[in-house]
Amino acid sequence: MKKIILLLIIIGLIIVGLYAGPSLINYQGYFLIALESGTYQVSIFGFVVLVATLFFATWLTIIVIKKLIDILAGSQDWLFGFSSRRKQKAFTNGLIFLAEGNYLDAKKSLKKIRNEDFDGINLLALAEAEAQLNNKPDARDLWFEAAEKDKTKLAANLCLIRDLVLENQGEQALTYINYAPEKVQKDPNIIKLWARALEQTGRFTVLKEHVKKWKKPLGEEYDYWLLKASKGEYAEIASKEGAIKLKEKWQSLPRGVRKESGQVAAYAQQLIDQEMYEEAQTILVNSQKSGPVPVLYNMYRQLKNTQTNGAVKQLEGWLKKDDSNVDLLSTLGQLAYNSDDFMLAEKALSKAIKLANERRDVLLLAQIKEAQKDNIHALELYKRTVLSTE
Repeated sequence: MKKIILLLIIIGLIIVGLYAGPSLINYQGYFLIALESGTYQVSIFGFVVLVATLFFATWLTIIVIKKLIDILAGSQDWLFGFSSRRKQKAFTNGLIFLAEGNYLDAKKSLKKIRNEDFDGINLLALAEAEAQLNNKPDARDLWFEAAEKDKTKLAANLCLIRDLVLENQGEQALTYINYAPEKVQKDPNIIKLWARALEQTGRFTVLKEHVKKWKKPLGEEYDYWLLKASKGEYAEIASKEGAIKLKEKWQSLPRGVRKESGQVAAYAQQLIDQEMYEEAQTILVNSQKSGPVPVLYNMYRQLKNTQTNGAVKQLEGWLKKDDSNVDLLSTLGQLAYNSDDFMLAEKALSKAIKLANERRDVLLLAQIKEAQKDNIHALELYKRTVLSTE
């Protein structure tokens, strides 16, 4: 905009000069300049030219001086400091080096603008270079500083908390989160790290309470974290207070909670870990009366030494309606194998292998053949599992 205005002024002066120039040349008036060395007489036109020349010379001198200062500022930091051009160049080069994985050069470039105002982005970039060079204390100092900037507050907090969680410093991560601004605490990425920190520190009861409030920010991870929290909570009860207290805890839960697949899976897993297979089978079967739930029926693979065959009957009932379901066939094969019913296991696994040829099923069938002293077929099946991995 300034250049356009300047250009219009110059054009205007030229037009005025073309119009008024001839009359000024012929005008008889003059300027008399008296100096100590003498007097000088200048025509009006000559005086105008003299003033214009002095103005142009002054303007040109100012431009030359500015250019010299910029040149000196670019080469002698101790005299004038970084010029804007040099600052931008250091920032750009630092980001490029960082993207290229050249962390030493990135650090070198970004340290030149360590105290400059780039809205905290230079601090985040330098922190990343330091972190990649395993200079974690320096990186964390930079993240702390960047967290004070409005534009990089969330990003800096995210980087700092993620680093603490990755370093298994859950306690420190939780302390930092608790003192973080409310806006930071509500960010979905921070919430996911918060959940991991609670898991690291074994605060499963607290995690479970929080997860119920975090359903929206956790999104697809909600069921995963609810299951994790429940498993941890039940494991803590079982290890400290025993199986009886575990059952009492389960019975004390609202009926709606006891119908949730994640809660059932967590409780059943703890029963299985306590080798209470019959109780686990009962709750898994009863929780799937309306139809198969993969997260639950896949747990049948872990059942052993059950006196009743409720799980087997349930799987066989589902297969009558969907006899090509490979997952159900595979689960039935594993469950039958665990119960030493090799005939049923072989039948289910053979059909599953024919449909999908999963390595897991082939390996289990080979073990069955080996247990039956059918070494030839067992060897063939073992070879198939080896070839499938090549």
